[in-house]
Amino acid sequence: GRDITYFIQQLLREREVGIPPEQSLETAKAVKERFSYVCPDLVKEFNKYDIDGTKWIKQYTGINAISKREFTIDVGYERFLGPEIFFHPEFANPDFTQPISEVVDEVIQNCPIDVRRPLYKAPEITNQSNI
Repeated sequence: GRDITYFIQQLLREREVGIPPEQSLETAKAVKERFSYVCPDLVKEFNKYDIDGTKWIKQYTGINAISKREFTIDVGYERFLGPEIFFHPEFANPDFTQPISEVVDEVIQNCPIDVRRPLYKAPEITNQSNI
């Protein structure tokens, strides 16, 4: 979850100028928890946003911790690009190129042969965070 938060933080910093710097991580975490989702087709998802962005872009409103003023940002591609690093880790870090499906397969292949079949039938990936 933390890697997704950092990736969303990076995306927001590149695009949004209204986020107080001292709150960029907190804002990214809130965006991840409230708006993120996994999409089945990355290209179709980009097209969906490009065709009718107003339908898909959400707004996040926060309070600046120092000035106590409200700030609002648009949340667009970050909604689906954050979770996409599970499947394309190189988006967030070029040093990591193995998607989660390959990691799971490798782990199962390293198990004793008699337990592999049940593991392949019902893989379950859990974490302490929602995404």
